[in-house]
Amino acid sequence: MNVLGTSNLTNGSVQSLNSLSQATSASPKTVAGIPAPTDRVSFSPLASALHDESLTAFNALSVETRSQLSSLVDSGALSGEDVHNALKQRTKEARLGAYAATFRMANNDNAGLFSSGSATTSDFRETLRAASEKRAGMMEKLSALLQSGQDGSDDYAALSDQLKALTPNARLLAGGSGVVNPFQPIDLGESRLMSTRGETDAVYKLKAAGVDLSAIDKALRPMGERDAASLVAERTGLPQTHTVSKDQEFSLDQALIQPITAPPSAAGAGSGTDGRVIDTDFLTNAGSAIGPLKGNAFGEDAEAARQYWRGLRANY
Repeated sequence: MNVLGTSNLTNGSVQSLNSLSQATSASPKTVAGIPAPTDRVSFSPLASALHDESLTAFNALSVETRSQLSSLVDSGALSGEDVHNALKQRTKEARLGAYAATFRMANNDNAGLFSSGSATTSDFRETLRAASEKRAGMMEKLSALLQSGQDGSDDYAALSDQLKALTPNARLLAGGSGVVNPFQPIDLGESRLMSTRGETDAVYKLKAAGVDLSAIDKALRPMGERDAASLVAERTGLPQTHTVSKDQEFSLDQALIQPITAPPSAAGAGSGTDGRVIDTDFLTNAGSAIGPLKGNAFGEDAEAARQYWRGLRANY
């Protein structure tokens, strides 16, 4: 039995390939002292490279996108590892977009907490629980529109914009007591949300090969929302619908955005326009770390780097 490619894979069939690889016997049975023939399973480079979240992501894609990725790997234009890394990065982008939007929605819907002198951690936990439930209902409607082929409709666009929650509540812009959502900061070492340079470079290879990243992002959005809700629940101590596994291949040394240790406040301090003391050395270090994309092919060309980054960001 030979499995030579994935061009005709249907949803879940790659999962079957994974199971088959474990079913090959190391010691064939014998009949009358003669070894019986053993099934040999030969995987394509793509099928053998996909695993964990990249495999889940691949199965969520359309037949057209899966076939295109398979053909690109079969032709040698991409490697199976390129597709694995790129799908991991898009999955993380989907999670990160939904995770950040959940906090924006929670903060917008409960702006009064930020000007309240009595807001508690429990209050913010409740806002995130309510926001996650609200988003789950909205995603059901969005997914139904997508599945019925109405993803180009005004209803789809309006619902998508609501989920982005990009317009801040005016009360948040007015300032408050300095209260912040205690659950919001993201650990740059969070392997389920943070991408590596290798993963990001792999996405650029897909883009350069003509793969429609927006089609991938649209297909992965429901999964990103589900995973983000689970991560919010995990962080706040709320009940979880499922667990999002850590990325065992993640290395902080290879992370796209590196953690920055702030120097002592006395070093390079300068006065801001509002009278606050600003550590200019820290701002310079921060800008050099997260401004240009680390590991990109454009060197010091800042505009090219910005275009590169915009092209890889998920259009959440």
